[in-house]
Amino acid sequence: MNTGIPKRSGRMDMGFYALNKLASAGIVVLLLSLLDWVWSPGADRASEWLGLYLPQEHWVYGYALTASLAADAILSFLPSLHKGKQAAVYGAVGFLFFALFTGGNPEQLWLRAAAGALTLLIFLWGKHAFSSNSLATPFFALVVPLLCWVI
Repeated sequence: MNTGIPKRSGRMDMGFYALNKLASAGIVVLLLSLLDWVWSPGADRASEWLGLYLPQEHWVYGYALTASLAADAILSFLPSLHKGKQAAVYGAVGFLFFALFTGGNPEQLWLRAAAGALTLLIFLWGKHAFSSNSLATPFFALVVPLLCWVI
């Protein structure tokens, strides 16, 4: 039975998956940039408060994007889960990933792990919010990070 909807190839699905991940990363970059802009100039930067001495792009595209891919890999081995359990997996992966792969003193370790869990929950939200048909997906994947970097 032909439903009138053309089938997409596996490459196209992978492209939409990658674009979705980049759009989710764009949201995180935008939120971190907004946080830096409203942060008091006299206070330590938010990244220093977490004990991080790396640019936000490394945080998002190096750590968070990799952790998000790991969470998706774990979800691919599990039976279909509802959104609450997916959020638990994403939060746990974000918490563990940022707790294990960043050093520092224990107080900052817990803060980084909690920030990692929150970051990955934003990635999960982006997974469900950005569709392959929307122009917002390439906008947040390409334009927003460039604007945050330039400004």
